[in-house]
Amino acid sequence: MTNRFWIESIRYTGENVAETVVRFKPGINIVHGPSDTGKTYLAKTIKYMLAGSTKPFATETGYSVITMVLRTDEGKVKLTRNIGSLRTTVTADHNFGILHDDYAIQPTEGNENELTVSDILLRLLGINERKAVLTNQYGSRKPLTWKTFSDTLHRSESRITSEESIFSTAKYATLSAFLTLFYDQDLSLLPEHDDPADIKIRKDILVPVLDEKLTHVQNQLSLLQDQLLEIGDRDVSQEITTLSKQLEQLNQIQDQTRDALTRITNNIATAEQELAVRSMSARHYDDLASVYIGNIKRLTFVSDAQAAIEGLEPQATCPFCDNPLEEQQETDYRHAAQAEAETIAEDLEELSTVRTSLDQHVSVLQQRLKDLRNEQRKIERQLAQAVLPQISRVRDQIRSLESHQSALTEFKMLETEHEELNEQLGELINPPEPDADFNPVERFPNSFYMEMTRYIRTILTETHYPDAERAFFDPNGFDIKIGAKPKRLHGKGYRAFFNTILVLALRQYIHEHALHKPSIVVLDTPTLGLEHQKSSDGLVTSRDDNGRPKTGLLRNLFDHMADTGNHGQLIILNNTDVTPSTHFDDENATELIFGEHDESDRPGLLIDIREDRPDTTNNEVEQPRLWD
Repeated sequence: MTNRFWIESIRYTGENVAETVVRFKPGINIVHGPSDTGKTYLAKTIKYMLAGSTKPFATETGYSVITMVLRTDEGKVKLTRNIGSLRTTVTADHNFGILHDDYAIQPTEGNENELTVSDILLRLLGINERKAVLTNQYGSRKPLTWKTFSDTLHRSESRITSEESIFSTAKYATLSAFLTLFYDQDLSLLPEHDDPADIKIRKDILVPVLDEKLTHVQNQLSLLQDQLLEIGDRDVSQEITTLSKQLEQLNQIQDQTRDALTRITNNIATAEQELAVRSMSARHYDDLASVYIGNIKRLTFVSDAQAAIEGLEPQATCPFCDNPLEEQQETDYRHAAQAEAETIAEDLEELSTVRTSLDQHVSVLQQRLKDLRNEQRKIERQLAQAVLPQISRVRDQIRSLESHQSALTEFKMLETEHEELNEQLGELINPPEPDADFNPVERFPNSFYMEMTRYIRTILTETHYPDAERAFFDPNGFDIKIGAKPKRLHGKGYRAFFNTILVLALRQYIHEHALHKPSIVVLDTPTLGLEHQKSSDGLVTSRDDNGRPKTGLLRNLFDHMADTGNHGQLIILNNTDVTPSTHFDDENATELIFGEHDESDRPGLLIDIREDRPDTTNNEVEQPRLWD
């Protein structure tokens, strides 16, 4: 896998604006022109596209999408980002194993398991897993990201003349990052300890709280201890097991008894139903017998009447008209009535036999019901007086033992909490002695300081700086120093000069020694401070017809940068009038000039948009030509 990459192109697009592209070479790239032609936009764009968070310019310019193409020895990676978006679309050649997708810019707590643009950039350097950097002397840590070290290699216009070291921004994290980049040191293995000031704050806040908690726990332990004394050394778990078995047996007896009670209740219901049917039949038989007896009486009356009629002399004349009556043959009903009465008497006798049998059956049913009810009452008494009380008693015993068992568990938990609270109090009142503070400066090998000093002196010698041999890389300030005179005592122009020297020395060290090589260096206005000076104590000793520095330290410095394109990609953004007239004619070098004069390559970065005047008032003007 590659361990370096460079920017091949940056493309700006948007609605109703002409697409504009800036192309770069892998060596030195100088972009210069008048003020407000977009050079700072370009510097901010590079930072924004390489996992930055600050928008390079407002979308009122009309440009809303930026596409950056990165080149490695193994292929290309394209980053596309809408201005203001927190995500970037990444498209990569298949060699990298990076899926075409939208990615968050930086790792956060919310995406700690997701691949981000910063992770992808680090992959291109050969760092395939997230590393940790330490952020202070106490070993606090956070993930290594591209931003952790990129500010050192990206010197903005506002920081090129800084009195502080280029490594001073978040110094611990920055130096931790370079330890990883240079030597692949795993800083996550180093111990971490608390800031003494934080320890004191926690002590002042937490000790009273812990004291109150400890008192409460002690009171709870005392109450539970009194309760547990009643149990003594009894094996509560075994007792609960034994009682649970008894309860299971009692429940089985209860179930069996209730089953028996249910069967008896069903039998009683069946017997009562049958008795009701038999009683109804008896009443029906009684009603039928009454009918039979009534019929016998009626037939007997008919027979008696027939006998009485036979004993009378028939009347010869009509009692009303004295006319003679015809003699009539009388019908004899006596024999028919007697025969029918005999039949009914036989039926009545049979009915009486059935009725007697029915009475016997009813008597048996009544006795059976009585026996069933007696048995029902017996089972109910057994449930009420024996089984259920035993079940209730065993359950109460189990609940009581479980309560003791719960109290014992709570007691043990409180004892543990009591120990932990005592330990916490002890650590707060008498904190352990911390390990030695983390000092990243001590973890750089001596060879690093020697090589940085050698590079600084070599570059200064090539620029013809008179005190080059007195210059060195100071481990204490992690900065360039000329003899005993610190950088802050020099003027703004020299501070920009020295800061540029230090960045170039770091660039060379990365090229020659680093395992992972972030080889994109951006210098925004390294000649800052010279705009209104005719001379600057050796920085500029003569100028050409256009007023550009022709000889002096700055010209020599730019010549050195033009000659060291193999150290990595260097992008310089500068004002033309203070840019030395160096020739950038190497095949891996390029010079891009902004402005309106004949030598210019294009009006500005975003065609005719100026940094101090975004043009949003007229969308009907003729589109300017595409600069490429």
